[in-house]
Formats: sequence, structure tokens, C-alpha cells
Amino acid sequence: MNETELQLVITQKGLEAAISASNRGLKAELTTMSVGDALYAPNKNQTALRNELDRAPFSAFKDLGGGSIQGAAKFSGPSQYAIGEIGLHLSDGTLFGVISRPEGVLNFKPAGGHCIQPFTLNLSALPTDSITIEVGTENLNILIDSEMMQDATAFVRSQVVQVKQSRLLMKQAEKLRKLEAKHG
Repeated sequence: MNETELQLVITQKGLEAAISASNRGLKAELTTMSVGDALYAPNKNQTALRNELDRAPFSAFKDLGGGSIQGAAKFSGPSQYAIGEIGLHLSDGTLFGVISRPEGVLNFKPAGGHCIQPFTLNLSALPTDSITIEVGTENLNILIDSEMMQDATAFVRSQVVQVKQSRLLMKQAEKLRKLEAKHG
């Protein structure tokens, strides 16, 4: 399923936390993502996933501006499971929002493997700048912006030039050695 099709239902407790943080001049921090295998239409009064199987810290975050943010979490370990529900949790453990749908799974985590669950959220219905994502220790760096890509491209191009120059210098040094050996 395409991540942009996922619809987040912000819980009542999540909405209250975002408004409270905004009123104090703070941002509510999303710190973890949970996943479970239940399939259903989420509701704003939920306080937990219906069948939580795993929880992981966020591994990537990018503020897209205009009330949209992107994030991702990496789920690892020996278990395998279908992901039918996703929960986003605040730093105090409050369930901020839920993503699920009754008609099918959202992703799959293989046994002994990894599952990276990305998402993009439109938070324009909340107070401006009231939510941020706290990235854990494992930063995936998967949300690369265009400026970083331009810098990386420029660096690679400069390295290509440097390799070509090094080869030319090595050829000239070899010719010089041959001339010195011949006339030496």
C-alpha cells in the first residue's frame, strides 16, 4: 500500500496533548510507533491499538512545512507478522493517532528481518508547529532532501575529476621514469 494513502485518525487524547503543548509554547513529541495485526476503522476515542505486537522508536523525521511531516520507524527481530494497525505515541506514552483499515494489511514484517514503516502526515488541522518527532538512536537517513542530493552529486563529480587527475599524474610519472632510465 502506498504510504500517502494511509489516513491517520488523531485520538482525542492526542488532540488534547497537541493543543496543551501549543498553549504552553511547546511541541508535543512523537517518540515511538507501534504496530499490530488487527484490521478495523480506527476511532478518536482509542487509547491503545487493538492488538499491539511491536513498538519501535522513530528512525527518521523531516518537517515538510505547510503542516506536513514525514517519519519512519524500523521494526526488527525474530517475529513475523502482518501489519494491520499503526499507532503513533507521544513521549508520555499517549496514543496520538492510529492508522488502520478494515479491508487489508498495511505492511509485513518478515521473520528475522526488518520492516521500515514510513508515513507522511498532514497535521494542518492541529495548531501550527504543535507536533515534532523525536528520532531514536538508529537514524535511517531515508528522508533525504533535494539540497543534500545536490551536495552529494557535486561531491561525487569532484571525486571523478580527482581520480582522472591522479591517473594523468601517474601516467606522466611513469613516462618520466622511463625517460630517466633511458637517458640516465
